[in-house]
Amino acid sequence: MTGPDALAAPFVFDIRGRGGFWAVEFDFESSKHMFQGSAFSMLLQARAMDNGLIIMGMTGGANLEGTRGNHILLSPAYNVTKEEVQTIAKIFIRSVNEVLEEYVK
Repeated sequence: MTGPDALAAPFVFDIRGRGGFWAVEFDFESSKHMFQGSAFSMLLQARAMDNGLIIMGMTGGANLEGTRGNHILLSPAYNVTKEEVQTIAKIFIRSVNEVLEEYVK
């Protein structure tokens, strides 16, 4: 599920980028869930790889002080097709939901 009622909605802090290089930042600092620190991005990176998508999990550095944050980088090849972008989005959303369902609910 996507949109404001999605399981990930309360945790997605920012989505930024240009062209084919995008970052999705997750904020767990203000929540009571177990993803304090950097665990989420590493769990998500591993789950996405299991699901057939290579992403880069980044820990720390998303705030102004450069000390906290969980963000994921998506950077497909410049010749990516529309269909491939749709597949990337589906696998990414599925991977996020799987990790959150396992650890948050």
